[in-house]
Amino acid sequence: MTDFSHNDLHRDMGRMEGQLSAMDDRLSKIETIVERIDARLAKIEQHEGQLRGAWWVLAAIATIVGGLAAVAINHLWK
Repeated sequence: MTDFSHNDLHRDMGRMEGQLSAMDDRLSKIETIVERIDARLAKIEQHEGQLRGAWWVLAAIATIVGGLAAVAINHLWK
């Protein structure tokens, strides 16, 4: 078994601290990217909701127009 000197331990701890600092920087960048993706996803979901609402309004109008046309055609054919 090799004996580690005080300097070896300090050197290794310094390396570990540097690696930890680098990982912390990468994690901060990942958090920023995730926040941007979350904001973009929220906008997409909001737009999707608006499109669904518009689709339902269009379907309701088409149903009403179709019903009125059917009533008018029935009335005119009699």
